[in-house]
Amino acid sequence: MKDNINKYIPHALQYIKQTIANDADEVDERYDGYAASLGPAIITSGLLPAIAFYTDIHRGGDSTVKRYMILNIITSIMISDGVNIQNSNTNNSLLHHLNIAANNTPVLKSKILDAVVALKLAFRNFKQV
Repeated sequence: MKDNINKYIPHALQYIKQTIANDADEVDERYDGYAASLGPAIITSGLLPAIAFYTDIHRGGDSTVKRYMILNIITSIMISDGVNIQNSNTNNSLLHHLNIAANNTPVLKSKILDAVVALKLAFRNFKQV
């Protein structure tokens, strides 16, 4: 677990910078909140329900902050760790992958929780606005 988290932090930093940080290395504070609540959501509700909740691609509106961006970063971290996630360029690729990889769910759950911790730690390196 600890080794995975250490391995995932540089990837989390890179993907935050590439996807949701602005030019001044600032991120919306709601992303930090989403990352902080994902781990407990997985533990209390289960992996699939939590991931399904965070796959909010249907939400429109004015908000530029989308929960699915957290999943996109986690998907990128999983891919960097060698997990073969098909259709990784879609916003619901992690949910789709979990549906077809049901027999490997305990391993994926552990890796996803490690990625969530790494992501939460990585957010501490960005100013939150």
